[in-house]
Amino acid sequence: MLGLRLLVLLVLAVLGASWGFSARAVTLVEQAQLTLTLHGPHPVAQPPEPHSVQLPYNWDQRQGAVDGEAMFAFDVPITDPAVPQALFVPRIGNSFRVLVDGRELARFGTFPPGPYDDASFTPQYFTLPAAASAGPRRVEIVIAAQAARQGGLSPVVAGSEAEIRPLYEDAVFWQISGGRFIAIVSGVLGALSLLVWLRQRESVYLYYGLGELLWSVQTARVLFTHAPLPWPWWGVIPLAAFQAAVPLLCRFALAVVGKGDTRLARFLGLLALLAPVTATIGITVPLLWLMPVWQMLFLVAGLAMVVVVVRVAIRSSVLEHRVLGVAVVLVVLSAARDNWVMRTSPEAYAVVPWIRFAWVGFAISLGWVIAERMRKDMRAVAQMNASLEAELAERNAALEAVFAREREGEKARGALEERQRLTQDLHDGLGGQLVGLLQMAQQPGAAMGDVALHLRDAVDQLKLTVDAMHGCEGDVASALGSVRYRLGPRLQAAGIDLRWDVGSLPTMTGWSARESHQLQMLLFEAFGNLMAHAQATQASLGARLVEGTGEHAIEIELRDNGRGFDTQAAFAGKGLANMRARAAALGGTLTVSSQPGETSLRLHLPVPAASTTAAGESAASGMDQLPMRPANGTLR
Repeated sequence: MLGLRLLVLLVLAVLGASWGFSARAVTLVEQAQLTLTLHGPHPVAQPPEPHSVQLPYNWDQRQGAVDGEAMFAFDVPITDPAVPQALFVPRIGNSFRVLVDGRELARFGTFPPGPYDDASFTPQYFTLPAAASAGPRRVEIVIAAQAARQGGLSPVVAGSEAEIRPLYEDAVFWQISGGRFIAIVSGVLGALSLLVWLRQRESVYLYYGLGELLWSVQTARVLFTHAPLPWPWWGVIPLAAFQAAVPLLCRFALAVVGKGDTRLARFLGLLALLAPVTATIGITVPLLWLMPVWQMLFLVAGLAMVVVVVRVAIRSSVLEHRVLGVAVVLVVLSAARDNWVMRTSPEAYAVVPWIRFAWVGFAISLGWVIAERMRKDMRAVAQMNASLEAELAERNAALEAVFAREREGEKARGALEERQRLTQDLHDGLGGQLVGLLQMAQQPGAAMGDVALHLRDAVDQLKLTVDAMHGCEGDVASALGSVRYRLGPRLQAAGIDLRWDVGSLPTMTGWSARESHQLQMLLFEAFGNLMAHAQATQASLGARLVEGTGEHAIEIELRDNGRGFDTQAAFAGKGLANMRARAAALGGTLTVSSQPGETSLRLHLPVPAASTTAAGESAASGMDQLPMRPANGTLR
């Protein structure tokens, strides 16, 4: 939508540049009587006074590098005094006075012009006072002009207010509103291009962004009647901006077609760098010949750029090169036309420059080129991302396969270590015990009861070892239940009443069959000592979760009402040492206290932080309702 509006604006501007008054009943004043007053440090030859001149009157073109004043006098015919009359002046300046029949009608600025007075780009509208009778009215327009400040007077249009007002409003629209619109568009496009350059650091965006921002500054000059900066700086800055914007945009065009590092591109960069110097000299000295020479250099460099870009566009199959070729041809042709008219035509002062509007189409084309390049870059990035994602997926699959093999190897190594441990336990523990029983049985007079008792211990130990291999890893309640299941009949046969109180216990994260076997062997040894030495009739085993500050732990306590023993005695040292060693292997501590009638063994097992705290009834707590059988149906 924005592009369509800009295109319409461009077309109407070209059509409006050649507007005329043939269809209107108005008077176009193109002849006036001129009276000159020239100023300067050296005497200046005064032209004959008064004399007739052709409008428009371009002060810089007609008088050169001098200041002065000029009075233009002409008659305006009045056919109907009852109809309000008005004057429309497209350009006038730098300062001015308007007199009608010898009476001052309007004034702007001071004589000579002040540093902030610059009305030469703003259309002016004046309502004439009522006439007493029909007949011509004498109008005098006095201007004060400074050299190189583009002062002068355009043709004057006179007629009724109803006819003149629309002409004035059209001129304001094209000159002021159009200039404001172009300045905003150029500023926005330039700022966006510089933002892109800050992210991507490509020189094409830098050249285009700077060129558009400088063109926005140059175009903004027509928006001010009272200049924001004093003269001559308000003349230097717009001129320098114009002289730098043109080579920057030409260099951008060369960079787009891949010719950004040629001699021509470097020459254009030099022109852009020297623009502030030449603008300052041309305005402040002023050297009126300098600007035509400088603009001729621009024209030559621009034509060379057009040749390079068009040649690449013809040979290239890239659409953006062809679009760019058309755009630069239009802009350079418009610039060449404006330069020729401004230097050769006597009506140059009133001509609307084509390049101002052609630049909009150039900006649209170049903005489209940038968008196309960004689209291609985004497509390339998307393709690169897709390629990277595929490569990452392939590598992830390879890593997962390696990890899977590592896990399988780890499981195999764990199984091998477990078999080696089991073999070692059977060899060192149960094997040694069986060898000792064999030697005992071979002794003359060996008591069969003792041999049977030790054999029963060996079988229970073997069954607990097998239970640990098949049990649920980390399930403390199941490990305790297996001990109760295996030793329950022997406790009953020994006349010991066992009370069982095991609550909901968490799963011990990181526990394996090895830890479960260590716990079962610790309790097996404790129950064995109870049955062999305590002479107890009652025993109880309780297990519960203890929640402390910053720590959770499982406490397992075994109590009996036996005769007790001295925990420091030599006969007790080896058994307690074995049990404490097993508790330490589980990461816990074992506390033993004994006195006649009460012996307590307490095992404290810290719960890992990652262990689940969801409680459930332990396997052993349900054994009162289950048949007395092993969990896996083995080794009765």
